Amino acid sequence: MSDSCSFLSRTRHLRGPARSWIFCSSQAPRITRQWFLSRSGSRCGRSSRAASSSRCRRGRHRLLSTRPRPCGWSRWSRRRTHRRGRRHQSAPRIRPWLWQPSREDTRMALMVNDLAAVQARVLSRVETRLAEQLALRERTRLRVEDQRWVYELVGQAVAEEQLSNPAAVHDDWELMWRTVFAAVTPLGPLAEHLADPDVEEVRINGTESCFVFRDGRRIAVPPPFADEAGLVELVHWYTDGAAGARLDRASPMVTMTLPEGSRLHAALSPPARPMTVTIRRHPPARFPDLNALESSGFLPAALIPLLEAAVAGRLNLLVAGGAGAGKTTFMRVLSRLFGKDERIVTIEDQAELHLWRELPDCVSLEGRPANIEGKGAITIQMLVHEALRMSPDRIVIGEVRGGEALDLLDAMNTGHPGSICTLHADSPRETLPRLVRLALRNPQAPRAEVVRAEVVSTVDLILFVGFARVGPDCRRARRLLSIGCIAGADVDRPVVNELIGLGGDGCWHRAGSLTAMSDRARS
Repeated sequence: MSDSCSFLSRTRHLRGPARSWIFCSSQAPRITRQWFLSRSGSRCGRSSRAASSSRCRRGRHRLLSTRPRPCGWSRWSRRRTHRRGRRHQSAPRIRPWLWQPSREDTRMALMVNDLAAVQARVLSRVETRLAEQLALRERTRLRVEDQRWVYELVGQAVAEEQLSNPAAVHDDWELMWRTVFAAVTPLGPLAEHLADPDVEEVRINGTESCFVFRDGRRIAVPPPFADEAGLVELVHWYTDGAAGARLDRASPMVTMTLPEGSRLHAALSPPARPMTVTIRRHPPARFPDLNALESSGFLPAALIPLLEAAVAGRLNLLVAGGAGAGKTTFMRVLSRLFGKDERIVTIEDQAELHLWRELPDCVSLEGRPANIEGKGAITIQMLVHEALRMSPDRIVIGEVRGGEALDLLDAMNTGHPGSICTLHADSPRETLPRLVRLALRNPQAPRAEVVRAEVVSTVDLILFVGFARVGPDCRRARRLLSIGCIAGADVDRPVVNELIGLGGDGCWHRAGSLTAMSDRARS
């Protein structure tokens, strides 16, 4: 009996399936036939002793006979048993090592609580409910607008599993929530990157490579899809229900704005090899004001009063820089400094600013490409003409790319000062010559000398942004590289006077005098 008690003390820590396995194992057939574990003490639990007589004591955790006999007076004898009692028997002497399950048996006993099994149950439950919901909606696949209720459906299934199986070996239920949601939507493993607020851009090059950009740094990650069919399904998930957005052999390329404000571009193979998908994110809440940009190192704190005064003084600002340098983010922060009583009209090829959600009197105009028949196109130049009919106080153009530059200059000079626009340029000194060339693309443009003079008299400040090497590891980071003003016109090009520039030591230095600014800008 001492061996049995020692075994019980060793197995007392086991719970659930592991304990049941011990008493149902084929290694102990005698135990399963003749003995059971009693905690109630309702049956006799007295251990066997030498031939003597005494009342049976209530026992705990003892191996007893399965014969239902009431506890009573008994005498230990080989030939005689009291009529109200029964004969005591000793527990069989079993070697302790026979009672210790192997590691594989323990793993199988606890499989019901394994992470993979729990996740599989949740996934199966969610797939069943999704099929029912899609049948009610008379659809065969999910759309991008279904993300909210699908996410809530997955959360409900995870909560039910957590309540029904509290002993599950899983510490992070929220992680399982996101994993199952990614499994039932076309996002797949891409959902993990899109849920990260620090991710700025995702580039998928077929099934070969995938890159994620964080804080201007490119990080290689495993490709999220095993074949191009998954990529096509991802794009169709976004384009279903979107006006004017389609991806097929007749229209192998598509550019669209996602509901959360990101920009998606996809190109089938061919013409692209391999198929490529690029998602450019513009989270509006990441940099709410100039102080947030200063905290990130984008600009120094000493420049904040200058920028605030430039916006309040209704100066015409031109934000220039390369692709992905932060022009749109910087312009969005500057636009939040507009007065609450001003009417703002934003014009974009693809909506990225979303200022109409923040400013009280703001209208957003978005361009549109032509359809397959070559009709229905809405250009930026057309939208500039429409914006002038809306009585705006300021006009914000997401990016100047063509002849609309001339219309913007006319708007700035005819009662709409304080406007902001962005422009692709390689350096501060190349910004204004490029603006002149774009304005000359307008069929109604005058001679180059007239356009050049209008540029000099219209643009007040040039804010050039780009990448710089900072820190001991020389990492690439977005910075406000230069602030310049118009100092007049040379023989064939406008002259830009740099006021503040970022030096090679990573600090901003004053490069010129404010006297070079125009009289209106200085005032």
